[in-house]
Amino acid sequence: MNKKDSESKNIELTQALEMYVKTIHELESEFGAAAPSDIAARLQVRAPSVTSALQKLDSLGMAKYHRYQHVNLTEKGKKVAEMLGRRHRTLLDFLLLIGVDEEIALSDACEIEHVVHRQTIDRIARYLEKNAV
Repeated sequence: MNKKDSESKNIELTQALEMYVKTIHELESEFGAAAPSDIAARLQVRAPSVTSALQKLDSLGMAKYHRYQHVNLTEKGKKVAEMLGRRHRTLLDFLLLIGVDEEIALSDACEIEHVVHRQTIDRIARYLEKNAV
């Protein structure tokens, strides 16, 4: 496990909050900040759900959020987003390696990344490193 994963190891989020972190990160990459309305549209949820999640992420020190303004991830939130991205890529690479159709692999990797144990991801990553083609 690398340093970034271990720094994020003690942060436990629900699957829903992980999806908010990933979505904010994607929107930040595209637009520089995430508008709550854009988050709601991407996740297909209502504005009150977004507000509640953003308040929770703010209280956890993962995002800077002020009502009626854009939101940005903190360094802590960015580390979690990067860790989730690595988990997703590891799972996707593994599923593609074993012959899963790309569309199914993308969908499955997104679902699995939120529930799989860190040790499993670490073992898959090691396997991929040793068996890289």
